[in-house]
Amino acid sequence: MKMPVIQVRDLIASRHFQWIDHLSTTNVEPEFVNDTSKTVVLATESDFQPGHYANATFKFMQIGCEIQIFYKKNADFDIASAEIEFQRFFVANGWQVSISREHVYDPDTGQLTKTIYVEKQEPILEKRN
Repeated sequence: MKMPVIQVRDLIASRHFQWIDHLSTTNVEPEFVNDTSKTVVLATESDFQPGHYANATFKFMQIGCEIQIFYKKNADFDIASAEIEFQRFFVANGWQVSISREHVYDPDTGQLTKTIYVEKQEPILEKRN
């Protein structure tokens, strides 16, 4: 099983959202931290715990990621429509949007930001000899 942040990164990258200029995992690279001319998406792990106990063991991992979106200043696209499409894409690919927070402005850069949490149950496939 791939780590949750890798699954989310790969899923986002596979869709080629035109409004995403850069996709980071775990940390935003230094060259993008204060770059307000690009929309940067940061995926970090938020959940990785056992679930659905049966026969003295667990059968699933409950996995999740926090996705932070740092919109470029003077965005030239419809942010609300982009977010709806983005979240529906996750749902269509087996994830749940567990939390979609309000928009806030980053006090350091003045960028509009959005935080979304996605999660899913990942079955554990038993290895057979």
